[in-house]
Amino acid sequence: MTQIISKENRIDELLNFGFPKEFIENIGNIPELAYRVQDAEGAYFYLPTILNYTILNGKRIIPIYGSGESFWTIIDDNESQKIIKFELECDQIYIDYGNNWELLLMDIMIEYFDDHIDDEISIEKFQLVANKIGFSKAEALFKLRNLSIDEYNEKYEDMELWRNEIAQELKILN
Repeated sequence: MTQIISKENRIDELLNFGFPKEFIENIGNIPELAYRVQDAEGAYFYLPTILNYTILNGKRIIPIYGSGESFWTIIDDNESQKIIKFELECDQIYIDYGNNWELLLMDIMIEYFDDHIDDEISIEKFQLVANKIGFSKAEALFKLRNLSIDEYNEKYEDMELWRNEIAQELKILN
């Protein structure tokens, strides 16, 4: 049976999954990530209308956060739990994080870095945002992303490969 975890139980479920307390407490409250990491209110509004999606059917659903029409949730089918990203109007998983919440936080920080690449964001500002989500590997991630324009553009050609290389370097992926 498909079930959406109540708002009242959501925080405990996310903590039990392993998410840092800083991240959970700051979802929807980080000005630097205002458009990327929004509260879960949208999920609680839309999820009941799309429970027939194959990716959600028969699962226990724990909303993490939203961003426009995209949602990050934990789905649990009593055999496994995993973090997924999906979008409204589309019954497919866009990103499957498995149970690796650290990979999700890394992706948030990569997006934040890329959003501000033209601003020449400082490592101090980057670390400040990382602290708000409980991402402890900000300094190393910053150094791996802060390349010359030519190197950055070359790596950007195969973003998924670069992401995986970074995750392995940070020991987020094996």
